Amino acid sequence: MKLTKFEQSGFILETSNGFRLAFDIGNKTPLEKLQGITVDAMLVSHIHGDHFSLDQIKALSPKKLYLNQECIETLGEEILPSEITQVKVGDEIMIDDIKVQFFNVDHGPNVSAPLQENFGFLITADGKTIYFAGDMFYESGIDVSNLEVDIALLPVGTFYTFRPEEAFTFAEKFKRIGKVTPMHYEKTPETRDQFINLAVAHGFNTDSYVL
Repeated sequence: MKLTKFEQSGFILETSNGFRLAFDIGNKTPLEKLQGITVDAMLVSHIHGDHFSLDQIKALSPKKLYLNQECIETLGEEILPSEITQVKVGDEIMIDDIKVQFFNVDHGPNVSAPLQENFGFLITADGKTIYFAGDMFYESGIDVSNLEVDIALLPVGTFYTFRPEEAFTFAEKFKRIGKVTPMHYEKTPETRDQFINLAVAHGFNTDSYVL
């Protein structure tokens, strides 16, 4: 399994059989960076443009696209070259050999308009488990105290999501994390380093690259 990070909270997961699943590649990723990249399927956590962008979806041209009702409603008459499937909190689906569980994420009080739905993803592929917290501001969704994951993807950007200290406190609540990766720090790049310093100081394995 290969996991490639893009701007804000965007990732592409590629399994050992070559299947490519994108999630939350939004308008913070320049379109030119996506030239020549296509994916088999794509997940979107919620309607905000840094996670859900038609231009980036069209550039990636997923064969299958998984959206909540709020995102589907915004499409209107828009025609996309994808088979669209509506998903909701509590769903557990198979996408090729990848299992995805959708859980609720609390985006917090600073969002200007309430969201109908905001997802996190628990993804299992090639015998590995990835926890994607989406835009989590308050601890929410599934109980992580008994959860063992190989990769935890946690937002650290502050104001709309966890602060670095809050993300680290949350990471400590997992039963086991193989590697923790910060995300959602483009507007506040210093928060990435603050989180990594905390994680490393307490023995966590963490990515240290910048995109």
